[in-house]
Amino acid sequence: MILRLRSGQMLVEIVLAIAVAALVLVGLAQLSTRSLNTSDFSRSKSQADTYAQESGEWIRNQRSNLGWTAFYASPVCGPSCGDLGNGYTRNAAFTKDAGPPEKVTVTVTVSWVKSGKTFNVKQTAVFNQY
Repeated sequence: MILRLRSGQMLVEIVLAIAVAALVLVGLAQLSTRSLNTSDFSRSKSQADTYAQESGEWIRNQRSNLGWTAFYASPVCGPSCGDLGNGYTRNAAFTKDAGPPEKVTVTVTVSWVKSGKTFNVKQTAVFNQY
């Protein structure tokens, strides 16, 4: 009779050990999934930062090429804005300040959609007459 109780106890211990192992494996799977999602978001944000920086550089070149008077009169984002065709959209907002000194504040926003949520990266630059 004592032998029978012991063998039943062993079965319970094995079932509990399997349950604990299953919980550990589920936890590891969730941690792995979260890590992959975070990595994917970081890569998307880094790409959006690069696109925003490219647009800011294009606008800076326009100021240099056109001269301050023409740039201040009609600042444009040009071909550096719009749908980038790979899930990213880039726009620029221009705010003029008549000064003195005259200045143009440019806010470049790059947006992308991931899992039904929209994310944005914004970069702002202030251009003055020099």
